[in-house]
Amino acid sequence: MLRKILPCLIIFITVLLLYYPAIFTYFSQDDFFHFKVSQTDGSLRQFVNLFTFHPFFEKGIAFYRPIFREAIFNIFYSLFGLNPYPFRIVQFLLLFLNSLLAYHLIYKFFKNKYLSFFVAFFYAICSAQVSPLYYLAGGIQALGTTTFLLLTLILILNNSFFAFITFLLALGSHELTSIIPFLISALLFIQYPFSKALKNVWKVLPFFLVLLIYLYLEITRIGFSASEKQYQTVLSLKTTLNSYIWYTGWALGLPEMLIDFVLPGFKLNPNLMRYWGSYYYIIFSTFLISLLLLSTGSIYLIMKRNKLFFDKKFLFFVFWFVFSLAPVILLPLHKSTQYLETGLVAFWTIIGLIILNIYRLKTLRIFCIVLIISLFTLSATSAILQRTTYWAAERGRYAKQLIKQLTAVYPVLPKGAIVYFKNDPNYPSLTHEWGSSSKQAALILNNADALRLIYKDPTIKVYYEDLEKPDYSENNIYPLVAKWE
Repeated sequence: MLRKILPCLIIFITVLLLYYPAIFTYFSQDDFFHFKVSQTDGSLRQFVNLFTFHPFFEKGIAFYRPIFREAIFNIFYSLFGLNPYPFRIVQFLLLFLNSLLAYHLIYKFFKNKYLSFFVAFFYAICSAQVSPLYYLAGGIQALGTTTFLLLTLILILNNSFFAFITFLLALGSHELTSIIPFLISALLFIQYPFSKALKNVWKVLPFFLVLLIYLYLEITRIGFSASEKQYQTVLSLKTTLNSYIWYTGWALGLPEMLIDFVLPGFKLNPNLMRYWGSYYYIIFSTFLISLLLLSTGSIYLIMKRNKLFFDKKFLFFVFWFVFSLAPVILLPLHKSTQYLETGLVAFWTIIGLIILNIYRLKTLRIFCIVLIISLFTLSATSAILQRTTYWAAERGRYAKQLIKQLTAVYPVLPKGAIVYFKNDPNYPSLTHEWGSSSKQAALILNNADALRLIYKDPTIKVYYEDLEKPDYSENNIYPLVAKWE
């Protein structure tokens, strides 16, 4: 019995050791906005209305993601208020479930329990999970979406009806799952001889039909915001390749924040040492060792005429990883590790297959052990570093402190009160664009959204010194210095 559950326990314990601070991270920024747009009058009719396609100008939200955005925020706010723990527990449960599904899927493909464990383990612990676990608003969507994607791929060959249901749930979670019909099509030609695969193509037609309807409604009904630069597409081969390089580096274990310190010509901003300290040497040394060993091992396999790189199953996972980023790869200003979630299982399957084939060459087994240790050290170090440097982790702590200070000074506010956040004179001056503490507080609390939820008053007005000052002729202004530790 213990031998059967031991792999699960190893993954469970390792994930908790690396990511337990995420459980105690408070809401911030987009989280408060999602609470706001998910509010209803409590009637069933308005709750069902959350699942319809609303124009962007109506709610200020793009994309159709009602299951893990409007619905879950509505239900959890009704049940738990602004208590982050239920959300965080669901995030971790989804991650563990996805790890089990990854094990099952890879075992179904290759009938190799060691490869299956490798993929499930590194999927769950890799530092690309920092964003899905700390950034609640986007992370819970990415994790839930991956659950439905993996279920669809597991079910499709044996039960196309249930696979279709999980596909619908996936589309209702995130647009990243628009790749599913293409993955299913590729899967049919891998699992069956060509002639039999052609006969089974009809199974995929309903998936493509629904996808076309979904995309039509997404574009024509919801639309996009022309003012948000991060959602503007860039059609450039150089930019696209650059984005793929970043996503590959992040999947391998590099911290997401590294992108903010890379100057033109791939030169590093010396300030990086200030934020990373001794982690700097561990991260870059293990990354370079991992990259060198993977490259050397791949070249060695090619020289030995290994057929891995021409194997249909291997190519399927390459296609999966590359294509999983298709919905976001043309948005270079909106790169984030949360978008790796639906392709991480494929990525670690690719790495696992390379290591497995090298390991089978008995003379290079120590090579594989060093590589696995290096990969683990890279991800573990990056995950620990980002407990205090990842933006969502920091802003969650700051939001909790700001709200605690505010409610201690003003336990109750009258209807229509004006809250004014002043700058902290001791706040360090960074750049004009960064601003002082009040501007950062505006981002952390998402302007007025957090306070309107806390005091349950949609008429509260909130001003921030860096952005706009209130009219001092008003007599209901409640000032507070925006500061945190």
